Amino acid sequence: MTWRRGKRDRPWTGLLAAVAAVAQLLIAAPAGAELVDRVIAAVNNDVITRSELRQAVMFNLSLSGGSEAGRKVEAETLEGLINRKLLLQEAYRLRYVEVTDQDAAEEVKKLRARLGTEQAFQDLLERTGMTGDRLARLLGERLLVERFIDKKIGIFARVNRDEVEQYYREHGTEFSGKRFPEVQKQITAFLTQQKTLQQLDLYIAELRGRADIRINGMEE
Repeated sequence: MTWRRGKRDRPWTGLLAAVAAVAQLLIAAPAGAELVDRVIAAVNNDVITRSELRQAVMFNLSLSGGSEAGRKVEAETLEGLINRKLLLQEAYRLRYVEVTDQDAAEEVKKLRARLGTEQAFQDLLERTGMTGDRLARLLGERLLVERFIDKKIGIFARVNRDEVEQYYREHGTEFSGKRFPEVQKQITAFLTQQKTLQQLDLYIAELRGRADIRINGMEE
């Protein structure tokens, strides 16, 4: 089965007309009941909820070994979520690549192996408040974005031999006297990564420039 948008990722009819008053876009709750969730940002026809942000923060901290989620971390994570939404929207629109349910399941399998034990995996789910299905969806979307970037940006990030040789000449002291053939692949990979990041920054800036992005803030 091909990876498709979930219900939350489908366009919300009339959302953008209401986003001008995004502070009022709360999930309904009876008087006196605890607020379950709320919208903190809208990216074109998609929304980012408070719970989605918290899950992303805890997921990143859990995998990086961090322990403290302050306002700066939340703000940076929100910017990352906005960028991911934009890239996902383009990936769905252009259909250059796809991710299947099997691909997503394989990503979960890789994460289990990285964590080492089933208990560590269950601890991750508990810390992030995710279900197994939600985690699979998150990893599937991340893989889709990675594949989309490779397809969309990769063509502009190619490195030729002259560029690699020039870098070797200008940074020869970094390679401990190794000959060019010994480090050619290493330099090529580094320069390709640098070019990809530069082109990605430009592409995201272009997407953000023409997107309708509204942020409601992250206060409790």
